[in-house]
Amino acid sequence: MRITDQYICYLLSKDNKQGMNLLFKKYFESLVVWADTFLNDMDQSKDLVQELFVNIWRKKSYHNWMPDKLSSYLHVSVKNACFNKLKKVDVLKHADEIESFDKIYDEFESNKEEIVAQILEEVEKLPQKGKEVVKCVYLKGMKYQEAADELNVSLQTVKTHLVRSLKTLRANSEKLGDFFLLYFFSKK
Repeated sequence: MRITDQYICYLLSKDNKQGMNLLFKKYFESLVVWADTFLNDMDQSKDLVQELFVNIWRKKSYHNWMPDKLSSYLHVSVKNACFNKLKKVDVLKHADEIESFDKIYDEFESNKEEIVAQILEEVEKLPQKGKEVVKCVYLKGMKYQEAADELNVSLQTVKTHLVRSLKTLRANSEKLGDFFLLYFFSKK
């Protein structure tokens, strides 16, 4: 059964815990990856998203949710929570990380052709569906729904393959790990 935002919002409007379970099941992974793009720390990203879901349930802020705006609402909430978390970070304490990022960026720019070739080589090693999704979203610049339509799969399938593929790319190539986000998000 395909979980729809309409069904989730309906259950939540009735304070049915199953609605929260379905919300978590549908959005948790993609929101964690979204948070990780800001925080660059998977454990912190998971904690932040879990905390968001707990606060949603505690505060019962879901009563007036509109199904067609649910995904946007959750992504904006995660982004704002990440920015709030980052505001609290002591900039001087992390100056070395900023310097490190500058070095990574400089290295990426000076060796761009070679790095891009290596990244594309790693993409080719992904399972077929993951490879197709990454190519549609990041290399062709399609929106998730456009990729779903092109590949004749559901929007959730695109998101799932994208999450898994990005995890695989980062995990399988420590050497290129720092460059994946620079490359993919410069394409968007």
